[in-house]
Formats: sequence, C-alpha cells, structure tokens
Amino acid sequence: MSSSPHIPHIAIIGGGFSGAALAWHLARDGGGPKRMTVFEPRPFLGAGLAYGAGDPQHRVNVPATRMSIDTSQPDDFINWIRGTGALADDPAATRPDGDVFPARAVFGRYVADRLAPLLHAGVLTHLRRRVTGVHRVPDGGWIVTDATGVSLPADIVVIATSHPAPQPPGVLRALDLHPGQHPILVTNPWQAGALDDIRRTDSVLVVGSGLSMADAIVSLTARGHTGRVTAISRRGQRSHGHATGAVKPVGDFISPPARTARHLLQRIRHELARHAGQPWQAVFDRIRTQAPDIWAALSVPERRRLIRHLRPFWDTHRFRIAPQADEVLRARERAGTLDVRAARVVAARVRHGQFALTLRHGSSPAWEACYDAIITTTGPAHGAIMHMQPYIGGLAAAGLVEVDATGLGLHVDALGRACVGGRHEGSLFVAGPLARGRFGELMGLPEVTHYAEKLAVIISTLAAARAGVSYPYQERATT
Repeated sequence: MSSSPHIPHIAIIGGGFSGAALAWHLARDGGGPKRMTVFEPRPFLGAGLAYGAGDPQHRVNVPATRMSIDTSQPDDFINWIRGTGALADDPAATRPDGDVFPARAVFGRYVADRLAPLLHAGVLTHLRRRVTGVHRVPDGGWIVTDATGVSLPADIVVIATSHPAPQPPGVLRALDLHPGQHPILVTNPWQAGALDDIRRTDSVLVVGSGLSMADAIVSLTARGHTGRVTAISRRGQRSHGHATGAVKPVGDFISPPARTARHLLQRIRHELARHAGQPWQAVFDRIRTQAPDIWAALSVPERRRLIRHLRPFWDTHRFRIAPQADEVLRARERAGTLDVRAARVVAARVRHGQFALTLRHGSSPAWEACYDAIITTTGPAHGAIMHMQPYIGGLAAAGLVEVDATGLGLHVDALGRACVGGRHEGSLFVAGPLARGRFGELMGLPEVTHYAEKLAVIISTLAAARAGVSYPYQERATT
C-alpha cells in the first residue's frame, strides 16, 4: 500500500443518461482535479434503458432541438446530428415542419460521443461491472464492491441507477407458461426478440397505455401485425401527441402556488378554459416549467394525493409521443385494430393456448376476454426500489438510505444527499429519477440535465474540500 497526494475519487453507479450527464458536467466544472469511475455494465455510457433501444421505430418523444447534454447549449444534439450525418439513413426522422425525431439510440450515441474524450484522457473510467455493495468506512469514505469481487475506495458515491423496471400484475406472474409457446407473455418488450413469437394475427393485450405501450404497438405494426390490440390502464388514457406548430407556454401556477391537489386541479381547469383558443399543450408546458415550485408547495399528504389521483392524467399529457408513433396509433384506431380502455386484470388462466382473462374497471361488472399474447408496459415498480439492486438493499439495511415519503424514489435533501429521517449522508448523493420524490419532475431529459448540472457544482465543491491530503489507495479483491 502506497501513499500519494490525494485526488478525490467519485464513484457513479449507473451510466445511463443521468450518470453520464453528471460525469460530463463534473469534468467541465472547476474545483480542482478529480477522478471519476462510472459503473455501467452496458458497453457505452449514456444510453441506458431509455436511449439504448435497438428498435429504430422507438423515437425520442420531443424534437431534437430540445435535447442536449448541456442546457447552456440547447442546439448541441441537433448540431451533432447535422455534423455527423447520423440521420442519413432515416429520412422519416424529419417531419414536414422541419422538426426532427430521431431514433432514441441516436441520442445514446450522441451522449457516448460527448463522453469519449473524457475516457481517452483518463479523466473518466468506465467499468463494465455491476455493483453489489457500497459500504461506509471509518475515515468517512466508501468502499464500492462489484460483481467480480473487486473493491474500490471512493470519497463520494452517487447513486445514478434508473427507477425499478415494470412488473406484470401478480395474477399474470402466477401463471405456468412455456417460453416460445402460446399464449405469450412479454414482460420486457425492449429486449431483443421479445416480440418474435407474436404472430401477425394474434390478439394482444397491452397492460399499460403510456409511452411504452406506443413503443410496443409501433414495433408490432412494423413487423406486420394486423391483429386486434387492446391496451388497458387504470384511467384508460393513452399518451397524447404534440401540437401542430410552435407553442408558447401560458398560464401561472405559482403566484401563489396551490397548496392542495384539488386546488391545483381547479387551477389547471381554469387556465385551460381561459386559454381555450390555444392548444392545451401550451398550458401543460407552463406546468412543466413551474413543476418544481408546484411540487415544493405541496405537503407530503397532498403529494401522495396528487400521485394517486392526478398523475395518470399528467403523464399522458406531459409525456407526449413522437408524431410518427402517434400516426401509427391513430391509423390502428381508425382501422379498429386498437382499443384503449380503462380496466385491470383481476383473474387469469390459460385455456386452449390463450389467456382467459377477467377484466374490471372500478366497481363496474367484470367481463371476460381471451388473448393470444400479453405485453406489460406498466410504469416503474416503485415498491421494488429497495430490492432492485443488492447494493441499495445493503445501504438500507445499514441505515444509510430510505424510501422517500411519496414512494417515488429515495429520500434526499435539497442538495441531493441521501437522507434517513432528519439525517443526511454528506458524501452519498442520488442522481436522476430516483430523486424525484424530493424534486417532483425528474423524468424528462431537460429536468434530468438541469439536476445533473446542479449536482455537479455541489459535488465539485465537496471534492475540492477533500483534495490535497495524503490518502492510502489500493484496489483489492474481496475474499
């Protein structure tokens, strides 16, 4: 073991967009030298689940001109597209009005390209390993252990893991199914080949009616599927499309802010009525920009009430689908091969190579329906936060992290530091969607980018305070 002048080491667990954007801004921020390691099993940083999609039909859901790794350079992505010719083989990406909606994987390549110089310069290290444990050490630092048994010391740890993957309803998980045989249950439609066993004329039930539902149906349609598709969700709403032409945000929701979910709903309805001559997107775009202040003004009980009663409506209006996907869904609705309904699965069994399901909406009478295949595209399984990664469960067992009071993510303070009760961990941070319980809107790319920029300043300041001391460093394998 040797001693050398200390350069603070920052370990970032998760190399999707949240972790990659944080690393990029940390490298650009001042505060003295630092070392960064990103633990990410995927071959490239920046793609993650959202932007690592292999299906070219899965497009970004906002114009490329509104996407960037740096909010001070909003045209960075579209300029990169033009400079690299990334869309030369995808003429459908450009709309008649000039807006560009590339495949999501293109954005993933852009982020990886931006991080490449950091990797080449040695400022950033990408370890293609899965983290299994994070432990506090007496000197105030951390030990991060990966699946190969190697442990690295770190001064600062950032949890940049994505939110938990969706889970199929329990009645479906309990079924005895045979892979490759009908009926087909697809619980991860983004996995390569996940839809291969669904026949062109199969009747399909999609559980969930948001952006992921649109992805699944667009993929099925591109494969020539013409069978009947039914999409169900608690409210029976599907994601909406963008307004035609440019829209300027209108309305005000923070002067003063609403203190209850009911009052907020009344304010939204009032603004929609007041601006009835404009696209509804104009009001929701204003809500989006004011969302942090709206969220901060609500008490925890009111936040929970909003999540339970209003979030389904917010999600389908806030997270809009690309025009190309909207056209596919509208065409299938007109053809009678797509129906979106309010329902849930209350019972399921396999009969004659099909799913025989019992569906119900609220207290209405249940009805029976049969399907050849089911695709689950529900939202994140927030209840599984503590179980989705072993290291998070270990931190929870050690009393270092806990679930936020809203149940949306991990408990953090205003600086993004992990909290338990009223106590925060000074060098353990949470980046990306798992911090949304505190900040509210951390699912859209602009919001995640802005949070990464803010977090980079905070972490750089902390790293600078820890620099310049002698620190014993050794990479070691656990026994």
